[in-house]
Amino acid sequence: MRFATGILILAALLGETSAVGQNDVDSDATSKVLALERLWAQGSHLRDVKALDSIFDEGLVNLDIDGRLMSKAQTLADTLTAGPVEIVVESTGARVHGDVVVVTGVLHLKGVNQGKPYFRRGRFADTWLKRNARWVCIGSETTPIEEQ
Repeated sequence: MRFATGILILAALLGETSAVGQNDVDSDATSKVLALERLWAQGSHLRDVKALDSIFDEGLVNLDIDGRLMSKAQTLADTLTAGPVEIVVESTGARVHGDVVVVTGVLHLKGVNQGKPYFRRGRFADTWLKRNARWVCIGSETTPIEEQ
């Protein structure tokens, strides 16, 4: 009986230790990916396609706020041809699923298109994958939030 109780206590302690260890891993993944999200916003604002190229997976699927489905190459080309844009992320949340992190949030886009200023809000979901020891964005979707 004592042996079985000892095994149960040991199993519970090991489970707690691995849960704490997993929380550390999740926290590390979350902070790294959220830093990459900030790099994305800054890279878009500065039209730094080299920075964006480094964080987008070759197979990136990007569904933008206007409903356009774009590849990595199209997203980078769009960054170069679009007018200046300021991206402000209002809120974010992240969920870690092993080597995948899904980031959700609300963003504001402010810029000029064909000489006319615009302001848009959108809700986004970005999917990041840890590949070869680095995080890359494999998918992004932004849905417009209509102003009331």
